[in-house]
Formats: sequence, C-alpha cells, structure tokens
Amino acid sequence: MWGYIKEKFKKYPSQTKVLRKLIALGLSVKKDHEGVPRIYCDDVEIKASALAFSLGVDRRAVLDILSKIVDDPELARFFLDLRPAPDFRRVSPKLGMGVIQIVATKASQPGIVSGVSQIIAREGISIRQVIVDDPELVDDPRATIVTDSPIPGNLVSDLKAVEGVEAVVIL
Repeated sequence: MWGYIKEKFKKYPSQTKVLRKLIALGLSVKKDHEGVPRIYCDDVEIKASALAFSLGVDRRAVLDILSKIVDDPELARFFLDLRPAPDFRRVSPKLGMGVIQIVATKASQPGIVSGVSQIIAREGISIRQVIVDDPELVDDPRATIVTDSPIPGNLVSDLKAVEGVEAVVIL
C-alpha cells in the first residue's frame, strides 16, 4: 500500500500528509448516506476542517483526498476498514502497569518483539498491549510494550541481548 500511495501522491505533499495522518490515527473514509466522503473515528465523524487545521493544510486538500480515496477502489477498500486502537502508553504507569520501549537497530528485522516477549513471559509478567511504530509513519520507530506490572530493572540486560535490540527504555 505504501508504494502505491507514494507513487500516486508524490506530486501532492499536502495530500500525502493527510493520508499519513489518517493512517496513523486509524481514521476511516467512507461515503455518508448522501454519498459525500467523510472521515470517521470508528462511527464518529471527524470534520475535514478539524483535520486540516491540525495538519496546517488547506481544508480543500483534505476534501480532495477524501474524494480521491472513495473514487479509487484500492484506497477505498483500505480506508473503509481502518479502525483506531487505544494507546495505553501514557496512562499505564498511573494504573500500576509497566511500559517499556524497544529501540531496534533495524525496525524491519523480524523476531525482535518475539524475543522480548519471551523474556517478559519467562518472568511471569503478562503483556497487555504492544504498539510498534510503522517506519513509514514515524522517523524513529519503536516498539512499546505495556505489561500488567512494571518490568524489573534486572531484565534490561536480558532485553538488550535480544538480537536487533539497540536500546531498552523503561518508562
């Protein structure tokens, strides 16, 4: 999908910015009951002007990309099924949960999350959520793992020993 989006919108940086934000937030695009393309966060409509304002782009760029999405069968299928996911990174410590970030030497290397998960499971700690940043959306992608309880500091060296892990940050 990324290759398709990059090629199709390479001449339209504002529209590419809108597309990236829609994907990053899990916002879907579909036609309303009158056939007008709209932005939705699950079943809640998000105004095009609000998205445009947050991105510092003209509202017309947002409206134009919405029309392009619903008119393109491949984009329409993709954006129709996007859904937001809750992100517990910032609130988990307030709930007594643990949060760690894994910085990879290469974000696309397979097995990093698996290796880290095995170490956490070995300690009898349950994982509640794993969020891995997409390198296409984030300049410095990280994997964030939310656990039922804080990660003991003595695990940091074991986690750093996982192949492909550059750094471990306990939040």
